[in-house]
Amino acid sequence: MPAQDAETHILLIGATGYIGGAVLHRLLGFGSSATFLITVLVRNQQKARDLEPFGVHSVVGTLDDTDLLTKLAKDADIVIECADADHLPSTNAILAGLKERQTATGKVPSLIHTTDTGVLADNAAGMFATDTIYYDDDVEQLEKIPATQPHRKVDLAVIDADKEGYVRAYLVLPSTIYGLARGPLVDAGIMNPQSQQIPALIVASLQRKRAAMVGEGKNIWPNVHIDDVAYLYEVIWDAILSGRDIGHGKEGYYFGENGEHRLYDVGKEIGKVLKEMQIAETDEPSTLTKEELELFFGGSESLGTNSRCRGRRARAIGWKPKKTTEDMLASIKAEVQYMLTRTLWS
Repeated sequence: MPAQDAETHILLIGATGYIGGAVLHRLLGFGSSATFLITVLVRNQQKARDLEPFGVHSVVGTLDDTDLLTKLAKDADIVIECADADHLPSTNAILAGLKERQTATGKVPSLIHTTDTGVLADNAAGMFATDTIYYDDDVEQLEKIPATQPHRKVDLAVIDADKEGYVRAYLVLPSTIYGLARGPLVDAGIMNPQSQQIPALIVASLQRKRAAMVGEGKNIWPNVHIDDVAYLYEVIWDAILSGRDIGHGKEGYYFGENGEHRLYDVGKEIGKVLKEMQIAETDEPSTLTKEELELFFGGSESLGTNSRCRGRRARAIGWKPKKTTEDMLASIKAEVQYMLTRTLWS
């Protein structure tokens, strides 16, 4: 990899999203960011113009522009992919570009690929908790994850590329991310400031005027604050830039988690806020009906799954997350207040 005092070309996919925007914010504030040439893929010229003051190079395109992605990846020392964990054509296009770069330069580029702990999910439908816990440093356990699991097809393509030797791949798996993102990219209207899972539950709860849950809400998921997630990416790219040998490929899973929760507990906290705001008569969450699941979540019961894990490898390379489950629950009021300023739920 290029030395720390040389220009390092970083391609970031998904820079205007919740995770990608937080990563870009971290890149721009990194100690050696002046030595970075940062290229981002954006959907339109307006986003490109908005990013000009931040000193990043914007290219207009989408994940379906595979030839463009291959070209951009060919020019990059590090690709950070934060856009879509299930878009195999774009991932294959990026890998093709990185392979061309390795062939042309003889140097192995790096890919930091974003997937998530949904790959561990079961079909609990909110009716039970599981005792099965996955560890990001247990290679044998992770290799047994079925190919039919969410995101797994793309994850395996990334791991196979690492095995071939033309890329070093690092897989970041955030869990339930929470917290309203803040900073200049949010202020400029460039990045999405909000996550998906808890806000989606809030939207459903606001519309039905009672806190919602899938089944009995007994299922368990880990959680992690958006700032802690972005910090995990930084720990990984810092290791790459400094030449420190950390796990990659099948040994390159990094779970983003710092505590876990039952879905019921999230619903209960939403209920407390809605009752306090006189939107709901009770703080007790109730089960989403089949019709409500179809209306709010397209029939999916993914919020009722179990996904339990521990980020031992992530911590072993120096990641030290700060926010806990208590912080996650405390953040829900601000999420509800933010949602009330929008029209999506009304």
